Formats: sequence, structure tokens, C-alpha cells
Amino acid sequence: MITKGVKLNYRGSLAWLIFWLIIFFPIAFVLLLTDSSFELNNTVYNLSYDGSRVWLCFWVLIFFPIAFLLLFTNGVSVTTEQKAN
Repeated sequence: MITKGVKLNYRGSLAWLIFWLIIFFPIAFVLLLTDSSFELNNTVYNLSYDGSRVWLCFWVLIFFPIAFLLLFTNGVSVTTEQKAN
């Protein structure tokens, strides 16, 4: 039986991630986009953000779409890595 799944790895503070998952989900979602990686079909995708996370979370609280503009204009880096079989 072949099972397909996605392994998610967050490289930041898990305590903050869990806190924001409980309190306000959009901040947790944005935090996952700033420093995480996931594996899909033997390829590892690394996400990283070089801007200020404090300002990013502030804009998530004030007006959610501005946070995504900051994510994409300040540069969310996506790198891929092929795993050996």
C-alpha cells in the first residue's frame, strides 16, 4: 500500500506557533510561511522570509491582505532540494 503525506517542519519557536494557533490562526499561518519546510514526493521545499516578522504579525492583526503583500514584496524565498531514493 502506498501512502502519500506531507511532512511539515517549522524551524521557529513551537511555543509561539501553538499559542497563535489557539489565539488567532492567521498569525500562525503567516509564521509557518516565514520559516518552514515540507517534503512532498521526495522533494523538500524550504520557505524563508528575510523581513521583519513583528511588522508582518502587526499587519496580520490590522489588515490581513497587507501581510501577504509584505510577504511577497519583501521576498519569501522558496528553495527546493531533491532527496535521494
